[in-house]
Amino acid sequence: MRTSALLLMLFAICVPAKAQQTRVQERNKEVARSFFEEVLGQGHLDKYAESHANDFVAHGENHEYTLVEDMAAAKEERKALPDMKVKVNQILAEQDLVAVYWTSSGTNTQAGMGFPATGKKIKTDGMTIFRFKAGKICEEWSVWDMLSVMRQAGLLPPPQ
Repeated sequence: MRTSALLLMLFAICVPAKAQQTRVQERNKEVARSFFEEVLGQGHLDKYAESHANDFVAHGENHEYTLVEDMAAAKEERKALPDMKVKVNQILAEQDLVAVYWTSSGTNTQAGMGFPATGKKIKTDGMTIFRFKAGKICEEWSVWDMLSVMRQAGLLPPPQ
C-alpha cells in the first residue's frame, strides 16, 4: 500500500514537470523559427533583439560575438542579399537547446559581407544550435559552407 501511494505521488509530480518542459521546448522552438523566418528571412532586423538575451554570445571559430556584433553581421548579410529568404527545414528541441537546419537564399546585388555586388544567386544550407534562458536565445553555434557561398558569388573558381 505504501509503495503504491509513493508511486502515485511520484507520478503526480513527474507528469506536470514533463508537460511544463515540453511547453518550454515548444515555445523555444517557436522563438527560433520566428527568428529565422521573420527576422532574418523577411528582414525584420529591428526585432532582432526581442528574441535574444542581453548577454547573448555567438560562438564563432576564432571569435565570440556579442549581440551587437551578431546584429551587425545580419545587417551585412541583408545588405549583400537584399532579397534574402530563410527557410527552416527541421527544428528539434532537447532541454534548453534548439537545433535548426535551415536554407538561406538570395541574390548578391549589393556589396556586403566583404563581397562586391556580383548579381549572382546564392543558396546555402546551415545548422544552428541555440541555448535558451528564460525564453530568450543566450548562446549560438552556427555552421554553413562559406566556400560554397563564395563560389556561387563568382568570387572563387568552381571545384575541379
